[in-house]
Amino acid sequence: MIHETISQSVGQLARVVQNPTEEQCGAAERVVRYLKSYPTVGVQYSASAQLSQKGIEVVKEKGEQLGEGKVFLSCFADATWASEHEDSSSVGGYICMVGGGPVSWRSKKQSETALSSVESEYMAMFHAAKEIIWLRRLLKEIGHEQTCATPLFSDSKGAIAMARNAVVHGLNKHMRIKWHWLRKEVKLGTLDPIYVKTQQQPADFLTKRLAEEPHWRCARMAGMSLN
Repeated sequence: MIHETISQSVGQLARVVQNPTEEQCGAAERVVRYLKSYPTVGVQYSASAQLSQKGIEVVKEKGEQLGEGKVFLSCFADATWASEHEDSSSVGGYICMVGGGPVSWRSKKQSETALSSVESEYMAMFHAAKEIIWLRRLLKEIGHEQTCATPLFSDSKGAIAMARNAVVHGLNKHMRIKWHWLRKEVKLGTLDPIYVKTQQQPADFLTKRLAEEPHWRCARMAGMSLN
């Protein structure tokens, strides 16, 4: 049984595992109770659900055919900004999906401090792009070469613009060169940054705790099933 729904909570608890407070131990107990409350929750894959609805729209726009046996990769990336109060760092996350379900995901505190929400979202896209490259190679090796750019969905128009624009200006000239590798992959046509509304962003629950309704909305979009 796979539970990407607890990735954000587990990531936070893992940082304090050596010296947890009573409050943090209580949080760990709540995670266990959550898992016991939903014993049938897991990932569901389907040959007919090759992509999320948003992914289907994008692939059709590119002229690709959604035929039986076709395998398409898509990815969603998201981030908070300065959400970690002790050092003002951010949390980034991504979900890579195939067959209507997740094949890879990540929820992790960003190692560098972002100076804006655009920067933190851009860094999340960078890490998602690295995973996309690896997954595209893997899919090619097993006979499912990706013939179009992999959609990389983000709810940050600013980060998408930064990924598409190779011009260095005041908003990004201080960023380390490594982050702008993402632009090269966009230019090569390996991936395609695409805007998606926050309500259509399943990676949202990898970056912060959500209320029950948006939590399960993200879970369903991420390919989780209660059956």
